[in-house]
Amino acid sequence: MSSHKPDKKLQELARKLFAGEISENEKEELDQWYNSFDDTYHEKVSDETVEQLETRLQQAILEKADINENSPAKRVILWLRIAVAVSIILCIGFYFYQDQHNNAEHVVSARQDISPGRNRAILTLANGKKIDLDIIKKGTVVHQNGLSITKTNSGQLVYEILATKDQTIQNKLSYNTIETPKGGRYSIKLPDGTVVWLNAASSLKYPTQFASNERRVELTGEGYFEVAHDQTKPFKVSSSNQEIEVLGTHFNINAYTEENAIKTTLLEGRVKIKIRQTKEKVQKLIILKPGQQSSFDNMGLTVKDVNTDDAIAWQKGYFKFNREDIQSIMRKLSRWYNFEVVFEAEKDPSLVFGGKVSQTKNLRAILQIMEETGSVHFKIEGRRVIVMK
Repeated sequence: MSSHKPDKKLQELARKLFAGEISENEKEELDQWYNSFDDTYHEKVSDETVEQLETRLQQAILEKADINENSPAKRVILWLRIAVAVSIILCIGFYFYQDQHNNAEHVVSARQDISPGRNRAILTLANGKKIDLDIIKKGTVVHQNGLSITKTNSGQLVYEILATKDQTIQNKLSYNTIETPKGGRYSIKLPDGTVVWLNAASSLKYPTQFASNERRVELTGEGYFEVAHDQTKPFKVSSSNQEIEVLGTHFNINAYTEENAIKTTLLEGRVKIKIRQTKEKVQKLIILKPGQQSSFDNMGLTVKDVNTDDAIAWQKGYFKFNREDIQSIMRKLSRWYNFEVVFEAEKDPSLVFGGKVSQTKNLRAILQIMEETGSVHFKIEGRRVIVMK
């Protein structure tokens, strides 16, 4: 047993979990604790089997928690052990799998695979002209209303003001729309300097030049915003019946129609969220603080503290799952890899996974990692993935 001073707080959280008395915030605290093992054991995993990994993780957890292995709380530790093991395997599991199981047979065969998404988007100009940003050459894309629209070497779309703002233009706003397909992602720098990253299957509608009193855009899907500060012009983002207002800040909005809620996560600054019952009537108004996430669904608007890294993992180029159910995971994978999901067996809400994996890997690699848990299997047929028990 470890000689360090016992972590009384951790012991109490484990006791509450076992007794069924733990709150949602305390569950998140416990989750964050076991997620801290992700990096600690990274360097040793490639030399171990799954069984050896789980044994070592179990011992490490017991020592860190300073809970006797023979105590009733052992059942709590067994749950944590499984969660951590899955998290570690997901985090670096592709290399681990390749090293240890080259000869293993899996439902997902090497001949059936889907490549990851890439920078792809369609720009629709105010006059209806569509420009495929995937195939157009780098450099100036088009001149529009005193603006230069340029595609950079990194694939970002940049708006630059060429002429002095004209009152006629300001009074007659024209709108462009940038849309990413499934398997696509794109970044755009708006005329005010605000940068927006669009996740797969998302769109942003915005004026070519902002009005004199506000900067308003419309989002569907998911976007991460780094808003340029302008005290005189609040930046507003509309998504369904939700409106966000900021002066300058960093935040993420997940507003996919197929998800149960619109989630807004604040990283920096201050965000005002309005929920509209009708176009004229505001139903609720809240202000988010950094590290908080709002969730707006049929039951209303709620706020909680979160790990903001989870919300912007996609913008950093990886998937991060924190005890996430298989349905949610498959929705995220299907948007990035552009495939249809079919559940052959009855959906099991208790089937959850945790961990982190790069979005540069082919789909087969990620599915194989999940199969290593023994709780789920997959079959790829073209751009169709069947989920099986």
